[in-house]
Amino acid sequence: MNSSIEALLGDDHESLAQLLVELNTQLTRSNSVRAFELLDLFWARLAVHIRAENLHLFPALANTPAARFTGKGGLPTAEEAHNTLLSLRSDHDFFMKELAQMMKVARAKDGRDEVKALKKRLAVIKKRLEVHNDLEEKQVYHWPSLLLDEKSATALSKRLRHELENLPPRFA
Repeated sequence: MNSSIEALLGDDHESLAQLLVELNTQLTRSNSVRAFELLDLFWARLAVHIRAENLHLFPALANTPAARFTGKGGLPTAEEAHNTLLSLRSDHDFFMKELAQMMKVARAKDGRDEVKALKKRLAVIKKRLEVHNDLEEKQVYHWPSLLLDEKSATALSKRLRHELENLPPRFA
């Protein structure tokens, strides 16, 4: 069951990446109406993903006894894990602030100049998101399978899935 956490969150990354490609395509085509719809959806979907990690995954890892982080067998030291989680949370804050600013621009005006500005901002988000996701997928998402017993991992997986499925009502 532990690997289901990796698959669940990794699949969500992939889905978000596809949405980002579609959003970028619509911005490139200057299809501002569709681009703004996709921006809103991407913002909501990423917020849900971040909420799942911040409320459930990261606390489960942070509350694991430090002695379990051995620095061996795919695990970091406790200090490395702590620093990684802090870095990821910082990225989460960056993504949400940037996307909120993009939404503010998108809602305020609906013109070609804004599309260019949004496309530029989106490129910065995309680049940082790729590095962020790589760190999560190659390291952090593996940690529960190395640290948690099956019962805890199953419960964590259920909580994560619940959060990922809990989109705002406007997307239902």
